[in-house]
Amino acid sequence: MTNVSTDSLRNRCRGISAGIFAAPLGQLEGAVAALQGYGGKVLHFDVMDGVFVPGLTGGPGFVKALGAGMLRDVHLMVADPAAHVDGFADAGADIITVHAEAPTAEEALLAVRAASSRLGRPILAGLGVMPGTPPEALAPLLALGPDLILVLALDPRDGAPADLERAGERLRAIAAMAAPARPVMAIDGGVTAATIDTAAASGADLIVSGSAIFGASDPAAAFGHLSAAMEAAHAG
Repeated sequence: MTNVSTDSLRNRCRGISAGIFAAPLGQLEGAVAALQGYGGKVLHFDVMDGVFVPGLTGGPGFVKALGAGMLRDVHLMVADPAAHVDGFADAGADIITVHAEAPTAEEALLAVRAASSRLGRPILAGLGVMPGTPPEALAPLLALGPDLILVLALDPRDGAPADLERAGERLRAIAAMAAPARPVMAIDGGVTAATIDTAAASGADLIVSGSAIFGASDPAAAFGHLSAAMEAAHAG
């Protein structure tokens, strides 16, 4: 896969990545269609296996069925991401993020690159980082040059509240460590209308938000508010 096509995909990773599993399960198709109508371009799939983190969510079938024409942003919160990469790549994922804390993280990052080559299209290899993981522990994985780094503001395993200010500090520190590769920097966890300014001030290129959009009385207005805050932060 050429650097040009990968760079083009990276450049599209801007703004709000909408967490679709926050929408009512029986209304996912309608929620995606509405999201596209009010300007959504990136669709985030939180994939949980009930082992690495609590909760169990959908697999590749959801990715294949939803978000045609959008960037499909798959976040694998699973114990063995390497075993799942090919399934999500074949389903149409444009971004596959695996967790640094997973035992097969290195193998999974390499598997994303291999899947991209096999399918003949760019797929971004993302690295997710839990709040308790020291940035310096990421060095071996950063050496692989991930295309995207997703910094979590909360750890779903411990129930602690999101800390977006600390996540922003960590994002900037990790971005400096990964500077030669210039990855897309993303932040996830606790992003609402009340906290979007803090999240946007982190310097993130991409911000994940689900319930603040799909749980709002007016999802279009909620999405517009989040997007406007991102644009204002990047313009400042």
